[in-house]
Amino acid sequence: MEKIREFYEKYRIYLTRSRVEIAALSMIILCAILVFLLNIPGKGVLNLDDGKIVYDGSLVRGKMNGQGSIIFENGDQYTGDFSNGAFNGKGTFQSKAGWKYEGNFVSGQAEGYGKLTTEQEVVYEGTFKQGVYQQKQ
Repeated sequence: MEKIREFYEKYRIYLTRSRVEIAALSMIILCAILVFLLNIPGKGVLNLDDGKIVYDGSLVRGKMNGQGSIIFENGDQYTGDFSNGAFNGKGTFQSKAGWKYEGNFVSGQAEGYGKLTTEQEVVYEGTFKQGVYQQKQ
C-alpha cells in the first residue's frame, strides 16, 4: 500500500480531471476500433483435426463465417454459407458415396427447401426438417 501511495504522490500533479477524461476517452476509442477490426471477415484456410478437415473461405475471428468450402478426410465436401463454424444458409453437400444435397442448411442440417439426389439418381425435392425429407401428405 505504501508503494501505491508513493506512486500517487509522485505523479498526482499529472492526474488532472481533463487528462484522466482524455485518457479514458482514448481507451474507449481504442477498444471500439479493436472490436470493429476483429469482426472484419478475411479469407483463409483452416486445417482441422490434424489436416483431416480442410476449410477454405471467409473467416471472422478464426471461425468459419460467410462463403467457403470444406473437404473432409473421407472425400465428402460442402460448399456454401457458414455461420459460427456450421453450415448455415444455402449450400451444396456432395458425398463421396455419390449422393448430393442442394438447398438450405440450419446448424449443419438440411432445413427448409432443398433437393436430394441419391446414388441411384432418385430425386427428393421439397421441404427438409432436421435433415429428413418431409413427404407431402
